[in-house]
Amino acid sequence: MEPHGIFSGTVNILERALNIRAARHDLISANVANSETPDYQAFDLIVEEEMEKVLGKEGQIGLAMTQKKHFPANNVAGSEGLKPKPVVDSKWDKDENGNSVRIEREMANLAENSLMYNALAQIISKKFRGLDDVIKGGR
Repeated sequence: MEPHGIFSGTVNILERALNIRAARHDLISANVANSETPDYQAFDLIVEEEMEKVLGKEGQIGLAMTQKKHFPANNVAGSEGLKPKPVVDSKWDKDENGNSVRIEREMANLAENSLMYNALAQIISKKFRGLDDVIKGGR
């Protein structure tokens, strides 16, 4: 069995999910850094939408690129092509400076994203530990 076959499937999906979570962390950090910049529009990465692009409708990674926004099938990094979107939420109006960043929302997003990133990292770590056990013969 070629090594790529061992890591196809779940590990590739987890890797891409980790990359998406890391990209969202960067966006949230940029929002916090610009919380007092006049007319700054907060951005976010909707993780579920980006993962749907990776997984496809049936939960499988598609191999055909039918649009420019799709992830290439041979791209294991998975973070290219991510498109941050302006946050549009009527609950969070712009302040007097035209800034739409709300620190409370960003900190909540950061906490949620960190928890999800850590959970994904633990899952992938357990996958590798399982492979290590198999290689060592269960010793």
